[in-house]
Amino acid sequence: MKFAVRSKSMILLLPLLAACSGGDGENTAAMPQATPAGTMELDTLATTQGVAPKTSTTKLTDFDIWARRLMADRISPVVAAAGDLSHAWVGADGKVANVVVRTPRTAGKPTISISPPASGADATPAFQAAISQLRKAGGGVLNVTAGEYRFKSANTEQPSAGHILLANLQDVDIQATGAHFLFEKDVDGIGIRDSQRIRIFGARMRDARVLSGMGRMRLVDGATRLVLDKLLPPGTTINWIRPMNEGSHTWPQTRTRAIISPSTAQPSRIDERTFTAPEFKPFEDGQLVGVKFTYYGTRMVYVRDSYKGTNEDIVLDGIRIGSTGGIGILAKTRGRGLAIQNSAIAAEEGRPYSTNYDGVHVIASGGDILIRGNSFAHTGDDQINLRSMIHKVSVLGTNRATLTNDARLIRGGDEVAFFNKDGEYLGRRFVSAAPPIGNSDVITFDFKPGEPFTEAKFARVLTMTPRRFAIVANTLADSIGRGMLVQIPNGVIQSNVIRRLPRTAIRLLTSFDPWLEGAGAINVRIIGNTIESGGAELGYNHPTGIIMAQAEVLPYKIAGNMHNGPLRIEANRFKAPRAACVVVYNTKNFVEQGNVCGGG
Repeated sequence: MKFAVRSKSMILLLPLLAACSGGDGENTAAMPQATPAGTMELDTLATTQGVAPKTSTTKLTDFDIWARRLMADRISPVVAAAGDLSHAWVGADGKVANVVVRTPRTAGKPTISISPPASGADATPAFQAAISQLRKAGGGVLNVTAGEYRFKSANTEQPSAGHILLANLQDVDIQATGAHFLFEKDVDGIGIRDSQRIRIFGARMRDARVLSGMGRMRLVDGATRLVLDKLLPPGTTINWIRPMNEGSHTWPQTRTRAIISPSTAQPSRIDERTFTAPEFKPFEDGQLVGVKFTYYGTRMVYVRDSYKGTNEDIVLDGIRIGSTGGIGILAKTRGRGLAIQNSAIAAEEGRPYSTNYDGVHVIASGGDILIRGNSFAHTGDDQINLRSMIHKVSVLGTNRATLTNDARLIRGGDEVAFFNKDGEYLGRRFVSAAPPIGNSDVITFDFKPGEPFTEAKFARVLTMTPRRFAIVANTLADSIGRGMLVQIPNGVIQSNVIRRLPRTAIRLLTSFDPWLEGAGAINVRIIGNTIESGGAELGYNHPTGIIMAQAEVLPYKIAGNMHNGPLRIEANRFKAPRAACVVVYNTKNFVEQGNVCGGG
């Protein structure tokens, strides 16, 4: 039988926990068929408002042990000093957690000033020289005078790393209020490598190239054509096409899109602005569309470790990112400490996208992620994506295994947790020896003796699993993707405003297959957020919602065991919801209370 959710707050106990909140007796959500009793043992309590979870007397499960290991890292290992950035909260486990991001220590260090080059000349050489001076001095302040800086070349130290390279630096404070950076080459804007306590303050930055545009679909002689508003920019291609709403910079909830990857033939050109391709067939005649002219292009800011060094305490404060062909801010580091605050991501005039893909994306980090007081809009995918890596495992012996998926980042001494084919925790080991770094991300490691992992199929490296985060007081609006895709533990999502997104506003996801991402929504608290006109995911065979938590071990199928919790979703306001307000699966120790679903 099907269940229609009409109560103000209704929780259904299923083999996979589902919690759906309806609004004012009007919002409904179809639930899957109830599974017969005894199909699987459910060690989860779903609570209605104001009812505390029961105390379990059963022994610790594999999930409990994994969750306790992660929750042990809820407090930052760094103590905040004067001027550092920090945020503390009471976690879903009832204990205090915090993040700390240190700012540059520049006292007694030099100040260097840069002015805009004359007549739009290349700004790269002057920046590279100033950064070299600060490296030799052990840090300092770089004052960037207000004005326009056109970066016409990549840095010469590591050209593929960006126009501006901040590498092997400590305690550098770049003050750039009123400065406008325009990046002209097909490399990242700013690359940060193996540096500690770096701050970029006040800069406005964008790609000087036009990397997205708009057009309309036209049905002519039975074939669907794309007619661009303007000429396709030189050196670009047509890669993604997605419907837009008329008269507003917003996006409909639809699965209609065309993805033309580099391995696929480009659309046939009919004239300077008109193209056709088989992928255009699903679009309606006259449909307004946004078009990406890149396929995962360059990043505006890329924080990335080398395979020998580490980044720590990177602060982006008061910056503005305009249009770019890839991700706005990307981080892949073993180090802790990343703060993005008082900043904005928004499309330039006449362009559909700010970032063609995610706004902020963290692949790996040691923790202490603070995203506070920002405004993000018009991203071509998720606005915030905090993930962690899962590695596939091939066991070669009692103390030896091969790992995939960026395994070059793993080093001797790293703590590695192993999981079986169902994503169930087996135990932990420490890397005793790592081979010399080569070009492969499939690497064989030796491990110190410890808990057996002969059944291991997956692994997570604790060093690269972000274990503390705070997403607080941001405004997220008018983008194609989700507001937040959060896949890490020990965090708070609080006092954010999320408006007019076609998909899930806050999605807590662990995906062993296909994405190899996520550590579990463990000790996560979602409190006091306002979500307007919230939607959900399309195309799944299970209910989805505006806020949801789930896990999958097989592609797009809800897992049959626990991966999340403790989890608290409380005091959130859902205005004019277009889907179930809260949907939760695979969660142990879940509390939902004080949420208001419905109304204006």
